[in-house]
Amino acid sequence: MVTIEFWGGLGVIGGSKVMVRDGAHRVLLDIGLDIPSGRDPFRAPVRTRPGRELADRLRLDVAPHIPGLFDPAALDPGSPLAEPVGAAGDTAVFVSHPHIDHVGLAGFVRDDVPVHAHTDAVDLLRALDASGQGLAHGDPHWHRLDDRQRVAVGPMEVECVAVDHDVPGASGYLVHTSDGTLAFTGDIRFHGRHPQRSWGFTDRAADCDVLVTEGTTLGWETRGPLRGEADVERDFAAALERTPGLVLLSMYARDLERVGAFLGLAGAAGRSVVWPAPVAAFLRLAGVGGPAEVLSAAEVPLSDVHGTPSRYVVAPDPDDLPSLLDLPVGEGFPASVLVHANGEPLGPFEPRWEPFADWLAALGVELRQIGCSGHADQDQLHHMLERMRPRVVFPIHTTAPARLHPPLGMSRVLAGYGRRYDFRGRTAGRAEG
Repeated sequence: MVTIEFWGGLGVIGGSKVMVRDGAHRVLLDIGLDIPSGRDPFRAPVRTRPGRELADRLRLDVAPHIPGLFDPAALDPGSPLAEPVGAAGDTAVFVSHPHIDHVGLAGFVRDDVPVHAHTDAVDLLRALDASGQGLAHGDPHWHRLDDRQRVAVGPMEVECVAVDHDVPGASGYLVHTSDGTLAFTGDIRFHGRHPQRSWGFTDRAADCDVLVTEGTTLGWETRGPLRGEADVERDFAAALERTPGLVLLSMYARDLERVGAFLGLAGAAGRSVVWPAPVAAFLRLAGVGGPAEVLSAAEVPLSDVHGTPSRYVVAPDPDDLPSLLDLPVGEGFPASVLVHANGEPLGPFEPRWEPFADWLAALGVELRQIGCSGHADQDQLHHMLERMRPRVVFPIHTTAPARLHPPLGMSRVLAGYGRRYDFRGRTAGRAEG
């Protein structure tokens, strides 16, 4: 019997970890960290201890107790999790995309467990590592995948299928097993730059036995029309044109397509974008541009920014709010704005958001949110279900999984942490660990 286990992503946004077992063989889909919020013991201002990042999380039960998965050097001495499970190649990890809540624990995977990801995702993760922003415990030895490539794990075949998200290399997976096919969306949207990818995945997964889908937006109260990348670019261009002083920018640098679009818009408006030094180094390594296009804060004198603030866009460090005091914003300077385009801190659910907003308000800087979601909205999720027609659906990666309402004849299962399920959605006992 093939079973499915859920080791994260339940009742929260992020932290996805889905284990599929076929006999002695295991496939782990995503290996993410939870986004620290709510009562998470590692929420800001708590910092992890170097060398203890995984062991401390395991001690507090905020990392999965999965035997034979993690590098013994990252575990407490004598930990039973350090013992290998099965033979080499019996376990494999497949990462859907390079966001921390899907890949954050990949650096702790033991050397004899292969870790796979789309080749574009691997390029981005290696650029992050080379710029000093890599995964805790270092990158694993990546196994690159192309779209529609299949990998055998014992009797299973895992197929990588590109989807649209807000980061390069985003993929869903089809796991072909002895009991049927499981489809895993990773993070998916249908209103971005490449909707054909996500609909292609939907059609590729048609009539699958099990669907494990993200449901991020099920927990959101949405108002107004769905925003797309064209709306984001229009609003950024408007901010550049209408702001007499400095434009501040908060965006997720891993969204390389948006970075490229913003650089073009800023240049057309006669402004240069200045990034924190590590971000600038990452963007150059990721191939976005050279020193003339991607400027580091270490290379642009503050006197230049003060002299002509209307010629610059500055991306401040969200973890160094006092550095805002060094910029030409607030009383005595031309009006400025901070354009928040899905950057960090991510939103009001994050502990860092309130002080971030308070600092802007104290300095008289308008906070203008112009982003668009990297996740399918509720209507798109339901349309996907109707078009894909899975027999069983497990909604994860959401605070409101019960708001996914499948069509008649389809079973929805609200998974429990560490429980095993068969391909009909029935519980099959507790997993080990």
